[in-house]
Amino acid sequence: MLCASCDNEVNDSAKCSQCHKNLCFRCANVTEAGFRKLGVDRRATWKCPSCRISSPAAPTSTRQITGNMEEVLQKLAEVTAKLDDLPKLMLEVGALKSNMDEVKQSCSKIDEFAAKLDGIDKRIMSLELLKDEVSTIKASFESLKEDFAQKDQWSRLNNVEIKGIPIKKNENLFTVAKLLSNHVGYPIENSQINYISRIPIHNSKEKSILISFLNRYVKEEFISTARAKKITASDMDLGPADQRIYVNDHLSPMYKNLLTRAKSLAKEKNYKYVWVKFAKIHMRKSDTTHVITINSANDLNKII
Repeated sequence: MLCASCDNEVNDSAKCSQCHKNLCFRCANVTEAGFRKLGVDRRATWKCPSCRISSPAAPTSTRQITGNMEEVLQKLAEVTAKLDDLPKLMLEVGALKSNMDEVKQSCSKIDEFAAKLDGIDKRIMSLELLKDEVSTIKASFESLKEDFAQKDQWSRLNNVEIKGIPIKKNENLFTVAKLLSNHVGYPIENSQINYISRIPIHNSKEKSILISFLNRYVKEEFISTARAKKITASDMDLGPADQRIYVNDHLSPMYKNLLTRAKSLAKEKNYKYVWVKFAKIHMRKSDTTHVITINSANDLNKII
């Protein structure tokens, strides 16, 4: 069999369905294996390269063109509609960008605030530590203050303070003390007295008499005996009849203030007794209740 194109002898060929010529696979522009893979139906309609070139293209129908145009116009309208929204979209993008900038600024401010807050927390912790130190120092100071007050009062343990005896020119206080002790029924000798003097009275032009005894028990007996009587200056020709004389323990300013507060609280809480013995303030609500010793203002908080 001869190839219709190159006239070469061939054992097998591809036959054109239009010109019915047999062509070698090389002239048919196809491989033998590729031609056989086409199958029976497609080989029956196969055309050689010359017939494929000369065959007119299938005419396109007006309906198909119109349909394609409508589809293109629809797509174009959709694109145009989307383009119409583009300015609005750009504005939204701009606003979003502005919001993002504000968010970044806010985040930056939050970071600054967090740093400041961290600094404040550290300062608060330092202040808390300082507060604890101050509380400790304050407690120590109060303890020292109370200890000093007790020692100050203890140093006055043998002392008696006598108020109400008018000052006289060239007076002899030992003589005055003897007159008073004889009057109350507890005579004291000069040998029992360590020293005697006049001392100022707070917020007063008068001065009281301070007697410091050598023996505290003599001092306690003298005070106890003197308090059992109502004494006036006229009893010993030392002043007018309406001038009361008071014999008391010699209290420090702090203990005098504490005694005043204790008496006020006793009246408020219906306590029956408030007294001083051996330089200590005592309170008792009734004859059957226990005795409360007042050493500081904190002890007054226990009174109910």
